[in-house]
Amino acid sequence: MKPAIVLSAYNRPQTLERLLISLQKAAYPAGRGVPLIISIDCGENGIHPEVRKVAEQFVWPFGPKEVLCHERHLGLVEHVLFCGGLTGAYGDVIFLEDDLLVSPVFHAYATQALDFYRDDERIAGLCLYALWFNGYTQQPFVPLADDGDTFFIQIPYTQGQAFTVGQWQSFLAWRDSGNRKLTPADNLHEAFFHFDAEEWFPLFAKYAADTSRYTVYPRVSLTTGAGDAGTHFAGRSGFFQTPLQRFKTLYNFRTLDDSIAVYDSFFEILPERLNRLCNALSDVTYDVDLYATKAPRNLRAEYVLTTRLCRKTIRSFGQAMWPMEANVIDSEPGTEISLCRREDLRWDWLAELEARKRNHDFFTRRRHLSRKLRLQFALLDWLQGARRWLGRNP
Repeated sequence: MKPAIVLSAYNRPQTLERLLISLQKAAYPAGRGVPLIISIDCGENGIHPEVRKVAEQFVWPFGPKEVLCHERHLGLVEHVLFCGGLTGAYGDVIFLEDDLLVSPVFHAYATQALDFYRDDERIAGLCLYALWFNGYTQQPFVPLADDGDTFFIQIPYTQGQAFTVGQWQSFLAWRDSGNRKLTPADNLHEAFFHFDAEEWFPLFAKYAADTSRYTVYPRVSLTTGAGDAGTHFAGRSGFFQTPLQRFKTLYNFRTLDDSIAVYDSFFEILPERLNRLCNALSDVTYDVDLYATKAPRNLRAEYVLTTRLCRKTIRSFGQAMWPMEANVIDSEPGTEISLCRREDLRWDWLAELEARKRNHDFFTRRRHLSRKLRLQFALLDWLQGARRWLGRNP
């Protein structure tokens, strides 16, 4: 099956054109069998004329092309739901927002991954972006390596997605089966309760947590985010840029059961997967909170493996090896990571600050700018700001 490519666009003709050019440079199966659908949301004054022009004039030699212009403003959430709903007409879809670029081999990866994970009902969908950071702390996230090209997290991400019709229909069936408002009973990070109304993935994250489903991620990215100004950002951001896979066309997939790189919605490895790699904690039932982002309500096991401070430590490990789980796997000596009883955790502000500093030092590899360089950079920032101010006020 050849997945259709579905693009969502609104009011950024330059970003849509850039995405289309990257799509045109990618490789596709022989024949004209890959549909391209460009869905354009309506603004206050109708469809953006330049966006429509870019979409309609673009030549797509790899299959049928359709431009859908909506007569009313959908908004981000409804537009995403509309695009996902095109699985009903096309079967498998690859969904791309207009501020992305694709790898030349993205279609090969998506086709193979969709086929491999199609029949596993525990898979909520696929992301084509190699998620490299923890979205709650903005610190690096490094999945443990195995011989597969994918890893699993119990949350979605928006930088390029793919769904089978079965995966999308399962989400819709769950959404329509009751009140899906997020509540403190959901095993999700506090951040999900503060998202803007123009976001859809808190609902999808709740779906994954409620139904014990996971999103499949590639280890090397097939999309990258340009971070253009728009709904999410007032100005352009380079934070989402990541290297693209440019050559690999055949992929090795591990099943959810066989993979060791399986993480919950807090970017924490599942205890059962960590136990496969070592016996250090196999005699206790524990939660993992190495990033120290879980609230008390999210900790349900008797013990916790954490970088938080605790009043009484059962076992301890250092925090020198990368990623953090490696310190437990290889029994790194030290005291920065603790196994303790849940009731012995400290939640005071000083303990919270120390946990944050521990992880900051770990992720910066304990290297800091010298005082001299900090002063030089501060002076440069001041001079650049003064130059901009003078340019606006000659």
